[in-house]
Amino acid sequence: MNKEKSTKKAKKEVTVPVKKKSKDYVIATNNLYGKALKGTKIYYEGKKPKNLGKDGKITLGKHILTALKKRYLRFRWIITPNTDEIKVLRGITRVRTSLPFLKAMNDETFERGADLKHEVVSRFLGLKFPSQFPTPVTTVYVPGALAKILDVSIIPRLTSQDKEAMMAFLPEFVSSESSASVSKLKATAQIETLKGLADRLEYEMKRIHPESWWQGFVKGNILLMQQGYIKAIDKLNVSVGDTKFPDFCLVTHDSYLDIPEIKKPDTPLVKHDTNRNNYYWEPEISKAIIQTENYIESINTKSAIVRSYLLDNESIDVKAVRPRGIILAGNATTFTEQKQRDDFRLLSQGTKSIMVVTYDELLARVRNYINVLEEFSKKE
Repeated sequence: MNKEKSTKKAKKEVTVPVKKKSKDYVIATNNLYGKALKGTKIYYEGKKPKNLGKDGKITLGKHILTALKKRYLRFRWIITPNTDEIKVLRGITRVRTSLPFLKAMNDETFERGADLKHEVVSRFLGLKFPSQFPTPVTTVYVPGALAKILDVSIIPRLTSQDKEAMMAFLPEFVSSESSASVSKLKATAQIETLKGLADRLEYEMKRIHPESWWQGFVKGNILLMQQGYIKAIDKLNVSVGDTKFPDFCLVTHDSYLDIPEIKKPDTPLVKHDTNRNNYYWEPEISKAIIQTENYIESINTKSAIVRSYLLDNESIDVKAVRPRGIILAGNATTFTEQKQRDDFRLLSQGTKSIMVVTYDELLARVRNYINVLEEFSKKE
């Protein structure tokens, strides 16, 4: 009997206790989580991450739990060494985020405000799990961010979406600024545009282009190059017998019409009369003057029809009364003597209702206007 008791006692002494399963989570008790998130379990796989506190404190922990709580009714956030995935098991959405993923988020939110941290977390979750977080989040602007990235070097890299956003933003920005600031902004923008245009005009003047190319170039840029015009109108499609109308017209700020005739920069301007030592128009310029006179006469004779056409098709009420003709041709810098320059000036001013403007004069006008704008910007 005693032997049996001693055997039972020995058996009890060698019984190995069952080890309890190690805990694979911490409970969010840190005050940073607030009432809504306190008590939430934060799980982890493998060893507990070093940056995960016993009270659940971890960088961006509050923002991640907030994003998950908004998205799922029942969820479990699990921090893993390398796995990023979302699976549903027994009605619970298990969101696994890896330590590298969390570090990437942390790096982007370093020294930033709470609102931006929420935006970064939501954006990262959307990029990693687009089917689960499809809704884009509006970016929270950080003061000073634009000053760091706005530079002319980014212009070639702008996408069509970037440009559309800028076009939508600028009118609102301009309207919110003072009139002085708006004027300075306009002047600055115009200066940069005109400088680029002036440089290109000077460059193209040295190259060989057909007359049609120059007509297209001038037509596309004349409103910038020459102040005082509000609109360039393509060929007047008015049918009045055999009457011919110009290829395009310009509307002045006071609603009158100008008739431009575009020639090339290398078009000869004047020819020397050796007998009388005077200069007279080259044949091509003479033809251009006659052609322009005919256009002026056509519009002047049919002014009522032209006015009605422009009112119906362009919504512009013009004064089609004795339009002014402007012939753009040649380059006065090719003149070799003062007599040539003086006679050209007399010839140009002596033609009634028609002015001959050279390309170098047009370039000078653009550069002079740039100087005026720059002086205005300095005063502002």
